[in-house]
Amino acid sequence: MKLSFKTKLSYGIGGICDNTLYTLSGTYLLLFLTTVAGVSPAMAGTISAIGSIWEALCGPVVGYKSDGAVTRFGRRKPFLLAAAFPVAVVTSLLFTAIDASDGMKFIYYTAMIILFWTCFSSEFIPYMAWGSDLTEDYNERTVLRSYAYVFNQVGMCVGMVMPTIIVDYCMNLGRTAQQSWQAVGIFAGVCAGASLLICGMTIKKDDVAKPDFRKSETKKPFLDVKMFAEIFRGYLEILKLRPIRFIIGSSIVYLIANTIFSSDRVFYMTYNLGMSEKEISLMMLIITVSGVVFVPFIARLAGKFDKKTVFMSGIGISGMILMASRFIGVESLGAVVAVCLVYSVANTCYWQLMPSMLYDVCEVEELVSGENHSGAVISLQALSESLSIAAGLQVLGVALEMAKFDNTAAMQPDVALSWVSNLFTFIPGLFMVLVVVMMTKYPINKKNFGRIMEARQKKEAGEPVDMTEFNDIFSAGK
Repeated sequence: MKLSFKTKLSYGIGGICDNTLYTLSGTYLLLFLTTVAGVSPAMAGTISAIGSIWEALCGPVVGYKSDGAVTRFGRRKPFLLAAAFPVAVVTSLLFTAIDASDGMKFIYYTAMIILFWTCFSSEFIPYMAWGSDLTEDYNERTVLRSYAYVFNQVGMCVGMVMPTIIVDYCMNLGRTAQQSWQAVGIFAGVCAGASLLICGMTIKKDDVAKPDFRKSETKKPFLDVKMFAEIFRGYLEILKLRPIRFIIGSSIVYLIANTIFSSDRVFYMTYNLGMSEKEISLMMLIITVSGVVFVPFIARLAGKFDKKTVFMSGIGISGMILMASRFIGVESLGAVVAVCLVYSVANTCYWQLMPSMLYDVCEVEELVSGENHSGAVISLQALSESLSIAAGLQVLGVALEMAKFDNTAAMQPDVALSWVSNLFTFIPGLFMVLVVVMMTKYPINKKNFGRIMEARQKKEAGEPVDMTEFNDIFSAGK
């Protein structure tokens, strides 16, 4: 079923929130804690690690709860509306510098980071899963995610580009660094919360749970041991399905590449090329704007050919160019722009098409289980995302450590500069090529998706379905 322009626009606006929070914390939280709030680097790293672990724990719980929620507003919308106000408040408080002892700072910022990632998971998992509920059309899902990706880039501007502008503006007015960064937190929090309210309140198409979720049940506690056991068993059942293993595995490998490139690019531009902060900000803006520009082209190609084909082509070609650029050399501003544009193609393909393909595997899971567990599928992918980002940062950190990189020195040894270059080009490119190798085994295309939806409709109508006809999709041996 085709969605109205208003519904797609409203859903897209919701994408501002998650990317605002994600890029703001990933880019500036450590900087704020150490240079503004006066937290030691070791303590700031511990606080950030606690937040990452907490996020990994929250996702499965939110996915499980949103799958089983029964309200007159549907399953996903109430989570977005409930998170809107807390998102604004907690983001503001997280970027508020307090005058306290080291121990009290640790307690305060740990509490804030836990609340921050709780708010993030509470909106991100249901928001992503809602896209699967809103439409079952193979191509329409790609279009829906195109709208979300465009507004994701708006969120990236709010969380990554605007903070330095706001801080510079406020300090020019005579405000302190603490007041300036609090303004950043307030601005980002209000933008994120407002996007959730607009998304949740303007989409009239509901996502009311299917009949099997409407069965009357004895009220259960919000958290209990049995729930975690059910989540774990559910994940094991989901991972038995071949398409899900390949889509999540490919996602993990790509996000490792993305983390390495994204984290290393500032090192490369600063130490290898000696670029100024303004030039680096320009590169970030080019990546953001180009991502928006590429969206309609990728959506059109995915509709004409197949999203799997476009996904593999965009990431594979980008990966090979990145690998080749290591040997050609990236030694000028123009060359850096070219590399950033190549990366942007791959990144747009991933964030625009991967969620759409993830929605498709939700239909596979529903055909097999007979129930809609899209929240569980999305939360499993989100869990793997957290782990892959941690793995990417670990790879980057170990490589820089082995290369004798010295963050206190303005000039780095040749071996360190060489590895910074590898981590900017060849290594992420290699991971991208590996993504393509893995995706060759991914079995869902437009034709197979049509077979899955036809079988699902028969099953819902009470007609018999021969599941052995789908061995080429479900089983690992085919």
